[in-house]
Amino acid sequence: MIDLKSMLPKNHFLLHFAAKGQDAIFRALAQPLVDDGIVTDLDRFVSEVARREAQITTQICKEIAMPHARSEVVRRLGITVAVADEPGRLFTPGSKAKCRIFFMIAIPSFAPTAHLTLLQGLVHFAKDERRVAKLLATTTQAQAATCLTSFKWE
Repeated sequence: MIDLKSMLPKNHFLLHFAAKGQDAIFRALAQPLVDDGIVTDLDRFVSEVARREAQITTQICKEIAMPHARSEVVRRLGITVAVADEPGRLFTPGSKAKCRIFFMIAIPSFAPTAHLTLLQGLVHFAKDERRVAKLLATTTQAQAATCLTSFKWE
């Protein structure tokens, strides 16, 4: 079971997310992880996320992306959540589908499977249209936190 409350302090929620372009999106999502000492090297982590994303997109469903990477510059499992206003942000180069919700996951290289339960829970969350709509409607970090932490993460 994931203790999402401890993994998601308020500064890990980015509402009205305005970053444009994949590199800018990755950097904006990773910055709170750097600020909290979870990621020790922003440039290297962003490069590793981009390399992972180039293998196969992490854009799932219609409006959700879950960029992630395993890296030696990650000290512990971390996550950042961003919600973009309508119409969303282009995420996958060459795609016309825009994303509105981003979950960035930082995975330490010494624990290569630490994120699997979290990733599985996020996929279940993404399939719950009512919960996704509720997250998209949040206007404060506290509302977003409640929306995510009240979900049954098993």
